[in-house]
Amino acid sequence: MRRFLVAVCLTAALLCSPALSFTQGQPTSAPQTDNQRNPDVKVWVNTHSGVYHCPSTRWYGVTKSGTYMTQTEARQHGYRPAYGKVCQSGASAATPATPSQQEKPAPSQAQRNSDVRVWVNTGSGVYHCPGTRWYGNTKQGKYMTQGQAQDASYRPAYGKVCE
Repeated sequence: MRRFLVAVCLTAALLCSPALSFTQGQPTSAPQTDNQRNPDVKVWVNTHSGVYHCPSTRWYGVTKSGTYMTQTEARQHGYRPAYGKVCQSGASAATPATPSQQEKPAPSQAQRNSDVRVWVNTGSGVYHCPGTRWYGNTKQGKYMTQGQAQDASYRPAYGKVCE
């Protein structure tokens, strides 16, 4: 009896899984057509790798070398989307408040604290704040102010500027 119930449950699961994937596949195709109508999503282009990243993704605005531009400009310059996934306009409409809010505090904090002395790991391109584990403890590096580090395109460790 137990084997029969297990077989019925497995059969039901197998029959339901294609239906679920089919219904989940439909909504993803609609935003891509919206994206073709509004390709002016602000993306982060990693100029070293030639890949651009969409807002609210892991590498958006975080890579060592890069710049912001619209998705259309990125494609015109020959850059390709990260993981082959084109940015959706619906996602950009929902997330511009988040990236702009994240962008606005960072420059103001950097301007306020540009005189903080940081340790720059010249091997990785990351700078560390005083009192953190790697401050002055990496194999390659030098001390400079946070403002100088940012002007030289170094990025803060863990994405957090020094206070």
